[in-house]
Amino acid sequence: MLYEGVVIDNTYQVCNEIGSGGMGVIYLAYHLRLDKYVVLKRIKNTIANESVLRNEVDILKSLHHTYLPQVYDYISFEGDIYTVIDYIDGYDLKYYIDNSIPVSEGQLIKWLKQLCEVLAYLHSHQPRILHTDIKPANIIIRSNSDICLIDFGVSLLGESELKGISAIYSSPEQYYNAECVKAGARDQLCTLDARTDIYSLGAAFYHLITAELPSPTVRLSFSDIYTRIPISESLADILDTAVAYDREKRFGSAEKMKKALDNIYKQSARYRMYFLIQTLCSVIACLMVVCGSFLIIDSINGQLSARFENDCNSFFEAVDGGDTRQAVDYAIKIMNDSDYAPLIDESTKAELYHGLGESYFKANDLQNALNCYQQAIDFGGALSTGDVYYRDYALALIDSGRVSEAAGILDELNARFPDSPSGYIIKAQLKVRQGEYGEAEQLLSTALTKASDVGTQYVAYLTLGDMYSDSDSLDDAVNAYSTAAGLKENADVLRKLGLCEMRHARLRNDIYGYQKAFDVFSKIYERYVPTEDDVFCLGQCYLICDKTNGANNCIKILTDYNSRYGESCKTYILMTIAADSIGDERAPEYCLKARTIYATISDEEKSMIDNDSLKTIRTLYRKYYKGEW
Repeated sequence: MLYEGVVIDNTYQVCNEIGSGGMGVIYLAYHLRLDKYVVLKRIKNTIANESVLRNEVDILKSLHHTYLPQVYDYISFEGDIYTVIDYIDGYDLKYYIDNSIPVSEGQLIKWLKQLCEVLAYLHSHQPRILHTDIKPANIIIRSNSDICLIDFGVSLLGESELKGISAIYSSPEQYYNAECVKAGARDQLCTLDARTDIYSLGAAFYHLITAELPSPTVRLSFSDIYTRIPISESLADILDTAVAYDREKRFGSAEKMKKALDNIYKQSARYRMYFLIQTLCSVIACLMVVCGSFLIIDSINGQLSARFENDCNSFFEAVDGGDTRQAVDYAIKIMNDSDYAPLIDESTKAELYHGLGESYFKANDLQNALNCYQQAIDFGGALSTGDVYYRDYALALIDSGRVSEAAGILDELNARFPDSPSGYIIKAQLKVRQGEYGEAEQLLSTALTKASDVGTQYVAYLTLGDMYSDSDSLDDAVNAYSTAAGLKENADVLRKLGLCEMRHARLRNDIYGYQKAFDVFSKIYERYVPTEDDVFCLGQCYLICDKTNGANNCIKILTDYNSRYGESCKTYILMTIAADSIGDERAPEYCLKARTIYATISDEEKSMIDNDSLKTIRTLYRKYYKGEW
C-alpha cells in the first residue's frame, strides 16, 4: 500500500488512493517534473496479473487518440508494478447511473459517436485491438463533456481468446466463451470480433438509459420500451441493432454504427415522413380510383370531412402552441391516412409543410424548417398565396446565415409576385442583417401598408419587434410584439414579448415591468408548451413580484416542469435560490442536484446560464458544502 506523500522513482508523489477492484489499486499522484496529476495503477502480485498489466501498457503506449488516456510509464516499486496513466478529470457513467443523473438524447448521441470513433480507431489498429470490457465504469465523462475510454487490462491485441469478462455487459458470444473456459472446453470457443465491443457499448447505454441491468443471457430491446424512456424511436432502433443477440444482425463495424448516428434524424419518423409523402403523392390517384366510391359516400355524410378538418385544426393548434412533436405526429397521421387522399390537394400539402416548417423554425431546428419550407414551395409556390412560402423560406435562410441564398429566393419571389409585401419583409430582414435599421424600418412600414392579410401583418410586426430588440429600442419592441400577439397569439411571439418586458424591467428596476412579464409567461405556461427558459423566467417573476408566496410558487412550477419534461441545471439553480430565500430545508438538496447536473452538461449549455445565477449558486454551494462550485 502506498501512503500520502511518498515519492516513487523520484518523480511521482502519491496523493491518495482513489479506487480499487479486481485488476488492482489506483492512486492519484503528482508528476513532479510535468507539474500535473497522473494515475498510478498497481496490479496485484501474481504472474497472471503482471501479464495483464504488460498487455495494457503495450497497447496504450502505441495509442494516441482524443478519447483515450495516455500511458507515460511502467515502473517497479518495492516489488509491485505500476503503470502511470493520464489523470482523467470527470465522472464515469456508473456515477451517472448510481446518482440517477438525467442525460439528454443529444448528449447520449454525442457520447455514442465519440465511442464509435475511438472503437473504429482501435479496431483498425495493426494488430487489431478489441477492448472486450466496455462498461459504464470504464467510460469517463471529462469536465468538457467528452468521453474517455479506459482500462485495457483484458483487451485483446491481435488475438481473440478471452482474457477476462464483465459478465453483465459482455456479448452473448463473449459470455459463451467464458462458460466454455469454466467447463474446460476451450476447443469450442468462438472467435471474437468488433461486434463484441459494439454489443457491450449498447449494453452499457442500456443500463444508463433504462436504469436496468443488462444480461448476455437475455435479449435486450430498446424499441419495446422506448415510450417509457427518454429517447426517440430512431435512437432506440440504432441501439437495438447494437445489442442484437445474433451478432450477424449487429452493426458490422463501429464506423457503420457511427454513420447511423450521424444520420439519425434521417431515420426518424418525421424525416421518413418527408419521403413517404413523396411516395404517397404518386399513389394518391390510384387510391382515389380504388376507394373513390366509398369516400364520396363518406364525404357526403360529412363524417370524413369533419374528421379531416378536426385533425388539421389540431395540427395547426400544435404549431401555434409550440408543440413540435405533436405537430409532426398530426402531420404524419393526416398524410398517411388513405381515407384522406381525395381531400389532400397540392394546396393542402403546401399548408401542412409550411406549418411544419413554422413549428421547426420556432424550435430553432433550422435544417428541418428549411426542408419543410422548400417542400411548401414545391407544392404551393405557384399558388396565389405562394409568396408566403417563399418569404418564410428566405427568412429561415437568413437566420441560418445563408444570406446569398436568401437573396436568390427574393429574386424568385419578385419575379413571380411583383411588389408583394413579403418581398419587402425579406428585404427588411436583409437590411437588419447589415445593421441598416432605418432602411429596414421603412421597408417594413411599406410591407404593412401593402399587406391585406393578418398573417403578413403579423410577420411584419414580429420582424419589427426583432429589429427593435436587437437595437435595444425596447419600448418600440414591446409595442411591436404586443401588436403581433394581438393579431396572432402563439407561444413564439409571447416568448419574445415576455423576454423584452424582462429586459426592460431590469434596466429600469421596474417592478411593474416584471409584473407584465409575469402575465406573459403565465399565459405561455397555462396555454402552450413551455420551454425550460419560459418556466425559468416565470419562476424569476414569481420571486420578484410575489414577496409572500413567490418562492413556494417558483419551486412548485419548477418541480412540475422537471417531472414533466426532465430535470435541468437551470431549474435546480433557481429552486435553490428560491428555497434559500425562505429557509426551506430542501435548498442544500437542490443545490447539490444543480451542481451534479452542471458537471454533465456541455460548455454550450453552461454558457446559457446567466452570470448572476451562477454567481449566486456558487455562493450558496460554499455556504452549504464549504467547497467550490
